[in-house]
Amino acid sequence: MGGAVGGGATHSAMTRVVAPICTFLLIGCATHRLPAELRGYAIVVEERDPQSVELARALRERGVKVRARVRGGSGRTAALFYFTYSDPGPGQPTWFHVRLADTRSGAIVSAATVQLDSTTSTQRARAVAAVRALAP
Repeated sequence: MGGAVGGGATHSAMTRVVAPICTFLLIGCATHRLPAELRGYAIVVEERDPQSVELARALRERGVKVRARVRGGSGRTAALFYFTYSDPGPGQPTWFHVRLADTRSGAIVSAATVQLDSTTSTQRARAVAAVRALAP
């Protein structure tokens, strides 16, 4: 019986050590998936419509810090803009454009364009494809 108690105490101690290490590794992996130009940025996404909600969700899943609005003195922040575009004329593809602009300088820090087709027909699919293109 004494061995079982000792084993439980050892397991508990190992859990306390392993959990912080795993958390550190997961955070580190998420950060390394971001391109250098996006590291350290929080992205402002005003979740006012279904597409912006999906974009914010996809960014969070990719390890990006997402905020609902700009806060003064909060460090590097970029605002997310998106739009669709198609050249005039029949049969021209439609493109989904996403831009991240630094909120202080206005400079574009990252951009992606995804062609809309059957694989990007839902707002979720467009968001995932666009974020994958922004942060490969």
